[in-house]
Amino acid sequence: MDLAAANQLLCDELYDAALVAYGSAIDGDDKCAAAYAGRAAIYLRLEKYTNALQDANAALAEDGACEPALYRKGLACFHLDEFETALDSFQKGFKLLGADAAAAATRKYAMWARKCEAEIEDEDSDSEEEEEEDVPVVPAAPIATAPADEGGVKVVPCDVKYQYYQTNSHLTITLLAKNVKEEDAEIVITETTLICKLKRDGGKSEMTVISGELYDPVVPAECKVKYFSTKIDVKLKKKDAFNWNELLKGDLIGEPKKKPPTFKPAPASTTSTATPYAGKRDWHQLEKEMEAELEKDKPEGEEALNKLFQDIYGKATPETRRAMNKSFQTSGGTVLSTNWGEVGKTDYEDGENRQAPNGMEWKNWEGEKLPQKTSD
Repeated sequence: MDLAAANQLLCDELYDAALVAYGSAIDGDDKCAAAYAGRAAIYLRLEKYTNALQDANAALAEDGACEPALYRKGLACFHLDEFETALDSFQKGFKLLGADAAAAATRKYAMWARKCEAEIEDEDSDSEEEEEEDVPVVPAAPIATAPADEGGVKVVPCDVKYQYYQTNSHLTITLLAKNVKEEDAEIVITETTLICKLKRDGGKSEMTVISGELYDPVVPAECKVKYFSTKIDVKLKKKDAFNWNELLKGDLIGEPKKKPPTFKPAPASTTSTATPYAGKRDWHQLEKEMEAELEKDKPEGEEALNKLFQDIYGKATPETRRAMNKSFQTSGGTVLSTNWGEVGKTDYEDGENRQAPNGMEWKNWEGEKLPQKTSD
């Protein structure tokens, strides 16, 4: 199946068939960037963001200037909480639009870039403002051990506090320790446990900040540790998406475990809406405000015509959309009909119905003139 057929199925929102069609196109030409980019669009609509990112990267590997692939990579990375990569993709895609790009295209890039910058600002900000409910500050309990281990390192009581916050997909722990180098920290993350130790006095002493069994399993390969001048951030990728009641399931490793707490869904908030993003901004309200601003801008000329078609398409039935897509694409952009009863029976590519804009004519790749309907 060719790429045009796959694109048609995507326009008709027949995603399962479109996936098969794009797969066939890729099998026929594994260097086809457009096929990878098209399949990435389907995965985005199905909310399979990892698959979308893989296809967008495959498209860019074949064509680094593929603007749709850059845009779809940005969307996938944003929903995977990779905000810096998403911003980079949106910025590169915006540069490829050029000065004659439609206003709607530039606006969508500006909106998503703004979202990324806000999320990065929230993610990298110093989380030193204590919030009693959302960001509990927990002093680590001292561990009763021998004054020194076999290597001669003195174990000292912990005086470092930590705090954490979470989304459905991630939990970020902030160790409130200043000027800690990577070599002076030992952070071990397994699927079910977390150990955070810090060295002091040039490695002569050591303290344990966190050491316990996590409330629920994580994905170690997707967990990250970042070192800042005022803190250390440990970002855990949850295996199952839900809010944890606690960070640790029981007491310190090696001591008797307490009975795990029973999970209770968090009470619904009456003042805010939960979102899957790290920031606390109300993106729904922000999008409403941006839409209101766009409505104030009255398009002119070709942009106004395109907006009219978009409004018709957006309010149309699936049958009307199918008619618009088929008539416009198979006629080479010379026919746009909303009557599926007529379009479904008409082949705009045969000689009787094929027509060209005034002053133009249809030719094949060899330059031979093709039969076409004469203008009235």
